[in-house]
Amino acid sequence: MSMPPIYVPLDRDEVVRSLDNRLPPRTGRPILRISADQETQTGGVCVFPAAGQPGYLFYLLDGVIVEQDAGAVDDTLAALVPGSVLEIVPGDLPPDSPPRDETWQAMAAPSADLSVE
Repeated sequence: MSMPPIYVPLDRDEVVRSLDNRLPPRTGRPILRISADQETQTGGVCVFPAAGQPGYLFYLLDGVIVEQDAGAVDDTLAALVPGSVLEIVPGDLPPDSPPRDETWQAMAAPSADLSVE
């Protein structure tokens, strides 16, 4: 049995810098939406796929984990983060088009500030 995830609050600007060109997430790509019940909505989520082994830290921005070097955003990650929901970024842009800020804004909760300034 794996350990529960550990949430680590981090400075929002640092998370945005760390995610760099992965923001906004591209249309048609998977994201993992974290439960709004979690106290940490921007920072890191450390998951432990195998008991007794080191974990992997995924950056979390405004309640969303986007694809990053820590690993795939898929059903396996969703199973490691209770209350999370795996989604696909909506939109009509082909996956090879440059991302637009509206894509990131469209997947935000109405009250969230997901601007990438």
